[in-house]
Amino acid sequence: MSKTHDFMDKQLHLIYQGLTTFGLPVYEDEIAPDEEKSLLDDYHCLVYETGPMSKNRDMKTVSQVLTVYYYCENRDDIDKRTIDIVDALDNVPRLEFIRTQKQRLQKKDTDQFVDRVILTFARVIPYGKC
Repeated sequence: MSKTHDFMDKQLHLIYQGLTTFGLPVYEDEIAPDEEKSLLDDYHCLVYETGPMSKNRDMKTVSQVLTVYYYCENRDDIDKRTIDIVDALDNVPRLEFIRTQKQRLQKKDTDQFVDRVILTFARVIPYGKC
């Protein structure tokens, strides 16, 4: 299983590395409350999280959902930045882009809004004797 673990570590390292190319704060799983305070003036960051796994039909790999959240405000190039994020993760082995979804979220206790793009990927992980 150490080959599988090494592969998973390499994937996550490349995902993190790809996301850091934008010069934005990158968080795993969620933004901690103390970290969120630093974003109040300029909400512009990336968050990634891994989700559930399911066995693939080949019985040699599992697929895991990887979600990247791109938060920004006052930007008119959201679609371009979204494509840049997809492109930045294109070199990660066995990571497949699935779709995006856009949302507009209201900042807590304000009349300001933040845009959130949810990028969904499928992470394929070989296991066992693969």
